[in-house]
Amino acid sequence: MSGLAGQTVGELIEALAAPSPSPGGGSSAALACALAAGLAEMTAAIAGASADPAASERLDEHRSRAGELRELALALADRELSSYRPVLAAIREAPGRVDRDRRVGEALAAASGPPLEIAQAAAEVSTIALELAGHASASVRGDVITSALLAEAAARSAATLVETNLQRNPGDERVTAARSAAEQAASARRRVLG
Repeated sequence: MSGLAGQTVGELIEALAAPSPSPGGGSSAALACALAAGLAEMTAAIAGASADPAASERLDEHRSRAGELRELALALADRELSSYRPVLAAIREAPGRVDRDRRVGEALAAASGPPLEIAQAAAEVSTIALELAGHASASVRGDVITSALLAEAAARSAATLVETNLQRNPGDERVTAARSAAEQAASARRRVLG
């Protein structure tokens, strides 16, 4: 295991607290998504162990997909470590440079890719948590709720990063997609808490 996932929790928090832009909000949102997916994966495994065969098969599918989303979120956390570097490089260019603003805008647009993927992955995790809520026993009810809450936080955080990066282009379809993912996660969380 390499990158952020290979660090201890203490090392990771130290890295987040350091006076450096990376890791930052994007990696944090991705890690929150990975935590939410891990909880969903665990809840599905526990619920599936005592479910009837039909439900057990569906819970296994949720468990498998949550595992895939956990791995994706960890990969996105690492991608986020370098996605903002081109933005910083473009900003550092001489203010009088003719194409500086264009280069900054292009770098910000490119840096919006990973957070959009994080928001969408987190929205999917929240949907899985919602489906698992109906199968969760009292012993893991708090875990599935935590999964939904973390997924919503990840989706909202990542969507905010997309909006911030693309504030020069408010009609950009990526802003709409990120907001939609955040709302999907919020709706799922409300229903899980229901």
